[in-house]
Amino acid sequence: MMLSLYMKSFGRIPKFIIGLCIVLTISPGFLARLDMFYIDDMVWFLLLFPCFIFSYYLGFAGGLFAAVTVNIYHMFWFFYEKYIRMAELVNQELALHMGVAIVTFLCSIGVGLLSEKLKDKQIQLQILNQKLKQLALYDSLTSLPNRHYFMEKLSESLLDDQSVSLMFIDLDGFKQVNDTYGHVVGDNILKEVAQRLKGFSNDFTFVSRLGGDEFIVMLIGANQEKSSEIAKDILRLLQLKVKDLMISASIGIAVSKQGDTPSSLLKSADTAMYKVKSTGKNAVGVGSQ
Repeated sequence: MMLSLYMKSFGRIPKFIIGLCIVLTISPGFLARLDMFYIDDMVWFLLLFPCFIFSYYLGFAGGLFAAVTVNIYHMFWFFYEKYIRMAELVNQELALHMGVAIVTFLCSIGVGLLSEKLKDKQIQLQILNQKLKQLALYDSLTSLPNRHYFMEKLSESLLDDQSVSLMFIDLDGFKQVNDTYGHVVGDNILKEVAQRLKGFSNDFTFVSRLGGDEFIVMLIGANQEKSSEIAKDILRLLQLKVKDLMISASIGIAVSKQGDTPSSLLKSADTAMYKVKSTGKNAVGVGSQ
């Protein structure tokens, strides 16, 4: 389990960077043997690069892994060379190499801890952005898309070739419930209505709360007949009783036609809903085509 997790973590590092880390890990041992390089043993500081890379991508654990790996290779090469040349092991050169090892460890730990801190901040920013998006696009009470989000979605939908049908829903008797039993009961009613309308949501249906006790359902690719059938189902679903008071819905339907704008189509559905309100409520009305 842990091995697979580490392998997935390594997958976050671009392959060409891993290849470069391998080259820069292996090359100092060979470069240090060439007399033409005046920097000589200082080339071992190239080992800092893979330490930085692994610390950046994998945090503290990645940096520690890189530091241990490159220094095992580094010190093995150093002692092997000394053994072959039969040179003294304890001299200024050893001090330099021990310094390289210490610097790579300290840099790996420092960059790794910094990387983890930055990732924590990034996660916090993502969470904050998600909350801001929720506030900007969704209704805080019902969690349905708000009016702004709906208008964006409607504008996009009208650009397609498929017809767009709007069902403008206004609750009958909601004000009386609100005035009689208070806003807490009223808010619970709105939440219940939203929950029931969510059952109609799918890839071709978009449910939104416009504000107050007004809701909208947008259908993509549905004609007037299909829209009326769904509206009648919604009408039956929104028959609610609050103690001695009844709540129902008035629904106005408008189907898009050539030249419709988001505002004009919404106004047509709104007008159809008010006609239902003025003629008895608790019914479905269709706007003029």
